Amino acid sequence: MRRIIFSGWMGPNEMTESRSQALLSLVRNTGCPQMHLTTNTLANWIDPAYPFHPLFNLLSAVHKCDYLRCYMLHVHGGGYADVKHTQKSWHPFFDQLERSAAYGVGYTEVGEHGVATVGGELEIEMKQNYTKLIGLCAMIFRPKTEFTELWFRKLTELIDSKAEQLLQHPARHPQDRFGAPFTDGSVSEYPFAWTAVGGDLFHPLVYQYADQIAHADMAPSFENYR
Repeated sequence: MRRIIFSGWMGPNEMTESRSQALLSLVRNTGCPQMHLTTNTLANWIDPAYPFHPLFNLLSAVHKCDYLRCYMLHVHGGGYADVKHTQKSWHPFFDQLERSAAYGVGYTEVGEHGVATVGGELEIEMKQNYTKLIGLCAMIFRPKTEFTELWFRKLTELIDSKAEQLLQHPARHPQDRFGAPFTDGSVSEYPFAWTAVGGDLFHPLVYQYADQIAHADMAPSFENYR
């Protein structure tokens, strides 16, 4: 498993100064090689054996990054970090994973409010046991494991299931989500809710494989990153 940390920004808006400083903190403090994925660098990391979903470009920028998190960790392995401020070296977290038989390592979910809103008994159970979950904003995974294979398959199936709606209603805004109001008075018919492509897939799988995912004190700062 390579020691590399992926991050992503799919635009089309430029990163704010705070985001740029957050990215710089990843470069300076984690001690690991960085690969910041943009529309200009993305093609270098697409494995022909694992082609991108053909509707990838119709996703919102936020959901593209959710897709990239899954894709990079499954196909290449290593770390993935949201563009948030961090002060910690990641070498101890790579060491921890390499010494273990775990599929991956991440920070313990911050609380019940951080649990994906999947609904029903599963959401209630995950909230009651949120300390078994890891958060989405910083993680390291071995490539091509049973966990990442299932994660990538479920992600592909989700997009397939919404293909017709997505073709008719591609994302119109970097943070587009179903039901979001636009300034022209219309309401978004983009077919994915805010957490549909990220936490709604990830948290149930982490809960299912909780005994095979390690926890570490690797959470970024959740303040002043926008």
